[in-house]
Amino acid sequence: MEGLDKEIINNVLENTSSKEEAAKVVSWFVDSIEGQNYLSESMDRDFYLMEENEDQSDLISPIQSATVLAKINKATKRKQLKNILFKVAAILIPFVFIIGMSIYLTTQVGLFDNSNYSEIYVPKGETMRILFQDGSQAYLNSGTKMTYPEKFGLKNRKVFLEGEAYFNVSSNKKRPFIVETDKANITVLGTSFNINAYGNDSIVEVVLDEGEIVLGVDKRSYAILPGQKVTYNKVDGLTSIANLDKSLQESMWRNNVLHFSNTPLLDVVKTLNRRYDIRFVIEDSATLEYTYTLTSKQTSIEEILLELEKITPVKFVLTGNKVHVNL
Repeated sequence: MEGLDKEIINNVLENTSSKEEAAKVVSWFVDSIEGQNYLSESMDRDFYLMEENEDQSDLISPIQSATVLAKINKATKRKQLKNILFKVAAILIPFVFIIGMSIYLTTQVGLFDNSNYSEIYVPKGETMRILFQDGSQAYLNSGTKMTYPEKFGLKNRKVFLEGEAYFNVSSNKKRPFIVETDKANITVLGTSFNINAYGNDSIVEVVLDEGEIVLGVDKRSYAILPGQKVTYNKVDGLTSIANLDKSLQESMWRNNVLHFSNTPLLDVVKTLNRRYDIRFVIEDSATLEYTYTLTSKQTSIEEILLELEKITPVKFVLTGNKVHVNL
């Protein structure tokens, strides 16, 4: 634990430590992945014990009245929940913890429903990587917007996405990771997957590389297996699942690689528009009948257009910040 003594950590969590020890442990919780994982596991363990105690209520003598039994159970549960909330407070309000003030947790703290959200937008032509406080990662593609809480809640880890992203999610079955889009949501228990859900596209695509996810759309749920791709059509509501030979190809954009597999020209144009922030003008509708299969590491729009011209008769003429498409 990077030199931190377990006894000191326990003293801090039990509010019996010195101010210096508290400051050191809180800094470890906030600034290190190891500290965040330690706190999360400790909270999960306490929740588990709470659930176990609920199932052991018959250990109290049946001679006791229902009123006494209710008081005992309520007091026990309140003490356990206080311990859990105190641990959460170490991250959510460390400044109170550090100066040694008493902490009074109420429903206004927002531990179960965090209302403090941040929003990030990735401009066209750029990509971005985000590291969450639980160790999970998200790679955001061009033209993507994500809204996420400053701190994840106790019940789940939820973010809102419009665009394309690849997630590596830290496993925590008691606090599922949830990605919500305008028409679908993905519940994750610990996995790696790619989701394409741009607001102006008619479909949502999710590709699972490893782990376990559940796609929820129109009050229906679909369990997805590694190597599968699920496609949801926002117009007609149809959902399909396909097995992929190479699922990782769907997220090659993370490594600045363009990949098309029998992709219609219109979708190719949308991808290039987001990646290069350049406008395409379709001057001949007949060009939309063509599809493209291509994997390219070329970085300039000029080189990409030359490769596309080798595949079909379609011509791409670059003028300034505009590409004219014709036969």
